[in-house]
Amino acid sequence: MRSMLAAMIVLCAAPIAGAPPRLPSGPLPDGLGVNIHFTTPQPGEMKMLADGGFTWVRMDFDWNQVEYERGRYRFDAYDVLMKALEEHRIRPIFILDYVHRLYDNAQSPHTDEAIAAFARFAAAAAKHYQGRGVLWEMYNEPNITPFWRPTVNVQDYIRLATATGKAIRAAAPKEAYIGPATSTIDWRFLEECFRGGLLELWDAVSVHPYRPTPPETVIPEYARLRALIRRYAPKGKRIPIISGEWGYSAAWGGMDADKQGKMLPRQWLTNIACGVPLSIWYDWHDDGPDPKEPEHHFGTVLHPYLKDRTPVYDPKPAYIAARTLASVLRGFRFDKRLVVGPPENHVLLFKRGREVRVAAWTTLAGGNEIVLPASPGTLRLTDHLGKSLPPVTAAGPGARLRLADAPVYIVPEGRNRALEAAGAWEALPPEIVTAYRRTLTVQARLPAWAGGPRTASKTAALSRSAEPIETQLALKMDQCAPIVQATHVVVSNPLVVEMEPPIGGRAQITVENPAGAPFSGAVEVGFDGSAGTSRRAPLRFRSGQTLERLSVPAPAMPPTGLSIAVRILDSQSVTVLSIPRARYVPVAGFGDFASGKAPEAFTILADGDPRVVSSQTLVPGLPSDGPPAPGVSAVRLTYRFEQGWKFVRVTTQDSRLLPIEGRPRALGMWIHGDGKGNIPRIRFVDRSGQTWQPDGSPIVWTGWKWFVFPLDGTRSGRWGGADDGVIHYPIRWDSLFLLDSAGARATEGEIHFAAPTLIY
Repeated sequence: MRSMLAAMIVLCAAPIAGAPPRLPSGPLPDGLGVNIHFTTPQPGEMKMLADGGFTWVRMDFDWNQVEYERGRYRFDAYDVLMKALEEHRIRPIFILDYVHRLYDNAQSPHTDEAIAAFARFAAAAAKHYQGRGVLWEMYNEPNITPFWRPTVNVQDYIRLATATGKAIRAAAPKEAYIGPATSTIDWRFLEECFRGGLLELWDAVSVHPYRPTPPETVIPEYARLRALIRRYAPKGKRIPIISGEWGYSAAWGGMDADKQGKMLPRQWLTNIACGVPLSIWYDWHDDGPDPKEPEHHFGTVLHPYLKDRTPVYDPKPAYIAARTLASVLRGFRFDKRLVVGPPENHVLLFKRGREVRVAAWTTLAGGNEIVLPASPGTLRLTDHLGKSLPPVTAAGPGARLRLADAPVYIVPEGRNRALEAAGAWEALPPEIVTAYRRTLTVQARLPAWAGGPRTASKTAALSRSAEPIETQLALKMDQCAPIVQATHVVVSNPLVVEMEPPIGGRAQITVENPAGAPFSGAVEVGFDGSAGTSRRAPLRFRSGQTLERLSVPAPAMPPTGLSIAVRILDSQSVTVLSIPRARYVPVAGFGDFASGKAPEAFTILADGDPRVVSSQTLVPGLPSDGPPAPGVSAVRLTYRFEQGWKFVRVTTQDSRLLPIEGRPRALGMWIHGDGKGNIPRIRFVDRSGQTWQPDGSPIVWTGWKWFVFPLDGTRSGRWGGADDGVIHYPIRWDSLFLLDSAGARATEGEIHFAAPTLIY
């Protein structure tokens, strides 16, 4: 009997399954690619690309070049490229971009005339190359300037992408159309695109997950993006994620060519394990020789072309790592991630028929020793650069080996009963999506030929949390260690609670109901650290209602802080969501500064390009609509920046106000926005001198909003000190608040902020 899982709930199967046939669907190395910047390859260049295991390239398809006069198109240059690609069985992503000298003054298309012209160009291109395996991508990084110019406008992009998609569908209906190719995973831009109906047209969502942190940090972001896609996708349409551009420069701080060579296979393997069917590494070759210029060192091969030699470029470790991965796993498909030791260990199982191979590494500093479940026998090991390592012998519980920060490829000599069973065991999907229920039983079946038939199962307790709930299943084979895999249960009708610190004798609670499902119950808030007791308030959602704000009486916030816990109860007083207790502590000195008692406590400094003129002030003051709550003091920040790189920082010269106690997970504050789209940030410095700069989303709102910055290293740039991506406590303030001009454009305005509060 098939697993009861499919009959019980709606599955979110691995995103590659059921994907449109025009997307990568074959075994490895299909789906592995690289960015290029040419239409006429150098002699020997395409052969070296193909020999490296690259089966895809991503390249600009330049509107300004193709449309040589209004309504007339010349594809000669791209015909040359297509011929070279097809000779080496490489498929392209062609990026429909950017501006045209004949339309909209060479700005990104935004008038009806320019949008219609761009759509006609895209349709002509799709028709010219239809049936030849092209993925047509809608623009490149439209969420940042200078790619979208003069300034980013998501609504203009949606209009352009909609017109283009409809034109392609009319001219060449079987061609694949993807987008929006955002710089980073820009949640606001992506959701606007989805809300604007673009998932009706796109066959895949492409993003550029650049980050200064290791590739594995993208895993929860992909899960969040899959959830966002599910929320807006047409019913029954499966829309995968594509990693359309992502690399690590060997010239970044803390990076070099050897480390870059480890990042490439880790990035690709992480993407594969997350169900991403296509990964494009940036870049094919280095763009120049300057050792201090990061843009020159993203490549897999060095910059100089060596025409009298084979290969025609000097390979970097990244190229050798790509070639090794493609060679060792050629013909194999990803099956499942095995749970072996702590979550920092990544053990990926690939299979071809009944044959299995494993790729494994760890992100733990210093490595980690594991026991890989395996039947007695010999396992051959190959490192990420193709070097053979001493084989290991599996005995008893399995094979003992030490994982490091680069993948090792593990190949059984002959058949291995336990590893074959691991491959035959039904793979759990990355997520199981279900409406809330108190418990859910997860099952996976082992077929008869591999030691079954039998089924492993586990019952998980659920809540109305938006956070996925990990559930592990274990399979015992002979005398070896249990074979373990995991899935994450995602509740499709969660409730999301945002708790604000008490001010003015009240505590405000915002509850989101993204699914719009009806609900009747109560919120219970418990206060510790003061004489306060638990307070309840009724919570009701009508069908379709997605937001509710309520408040409860609260004790005054003491300088030492207040611990708060929140529960949501249903109409039967059963707890359906419990928020872990958090401690809220006011930032030292700010209240006195905002009330005018300590005017020297904080100051504002201009930063960025010293040649860019700015003016700025920071004084106590309230906006015209008053404070966020009675009795709360605020500060007013005015700014005017000329065009260019400019930002301001709010900092202190008082050494007593610099230390940050303990290990806070976030900083919350009230921000009164001016709708200008500039970027709020903060900065802190750890014990090693490493500076951390958590990012906020653009201030596109007006009025008061409670805003939370992470202090745990997520969503954060960093530089200096240890430069290792690890926060070395204790930490101290650099800038309590920072306002950066969006897109380096000229801008001016006025914002207010109040009650900055550390959250532990």
